Amino acid sequence: MRSAILGVCLLVAGCGKVGEPKPPFIRIPEAVKDLSATQSGHDIVLSWTNPARNIDNSAATNLAHVQIRTGNAPVTTVNAGEPGKVQSVSLPVMPGSDATRTFSLVVDTRQGKVSGNSNIVSITPVEVPGKIAEIHSLVDQNKISLSWTKPQEHPELADAYIVIRTDRPAESEVVSDTRYEDMRYQRGRTFTYQVTPARRVGERIVNGMGTARVSVLVEDKTPPQAPSGLDIVESDNNAYLTWDPNMETDLAGYHVFRSERAEGPFSMISKGTITQNQFVDPNYKPGMYYSVSATDESGNESPRSPAFRAP
Repeated sequence: MRSAILGVCLLVAGCGKVGEPKPPFIRIPEAVKDLSATQSGHDIVLSWTNPARNIDNSAATNLAHVQIRTGNAPVTTVNAGEPGKVQSVSLPVMPGSDATRTFSLVVDTRQGKVSGNSNIVSITPVEVPGKIAEIHSLVDQNKISLSWTKPQEHPELADAYIVIRTDRPAESEVVSDTRYEDMRYQRGRTFTYQVTPARRVGERIVNGMGTARVSVLVEDKTPPQAPSGLDIVESDNNAYLTWDPNMETDLAGYHVFRSERAEGPFSMISKGTITQNQFVDPNYKPGMYYSVSATDESGNESPRSPAFRAP
């Protein structure tokens, strides 16, 4: 009997101490703190970062919906994206509406737990310019040049344009004129540009109604201008030719031609391309006709200058 009681006592002594009860997990998402509002065309774009954790610091792995509110009234509900990731939604604005809109949001879970209210944002919509009709492109003089006209709808509001090259979307540029130049490219490649008219409103820029696109194959097929100002001076039985220098930044040089008649045919007398805007013809004869063309680094050649008769 004593041994049985001793065994029970030893058994009880060997059991671990029962700990304090742990509180249950409270899987309520943290409130969103970075809600923002911008206008793009006739849309208000709300953006925020979904909660990454619940208020008990557990991972927010069961997000279900995001409810957009004005005051306490729901505006729309969307499915929640990934925890900790940026999400956005667009809400239409009636054209001409200039009433200030105020928004907040809450996030719920699949178990019906609802976060606290986010920060509140306000935005006053403005009228914006329409879409530009088309973009023109030109590859010349070591650059890609884009040009366009103002949009037909509310052109007076288009005081800025947002230019994006799609292979460098993070490097968008804002220009005030209806032209843009790009000197960072590789020949033979095709680049696509997007141009969006915009309106400056205080410190912010509001996108217009649409984006125009153009794809550009980087091939320079534009020749230089024909040289001008050709003059000839006879010196020691030679013809000394000079002309005004071309101003193209991709100029490679010039070719010099000679003929016995103004209408030609002309034969090139310079040995290849010359880089100076001058030339000496040792085979000069009075009354001969001369002409000059310009070439660029891409091999494009200008028309010849008007025939000039030597003295």
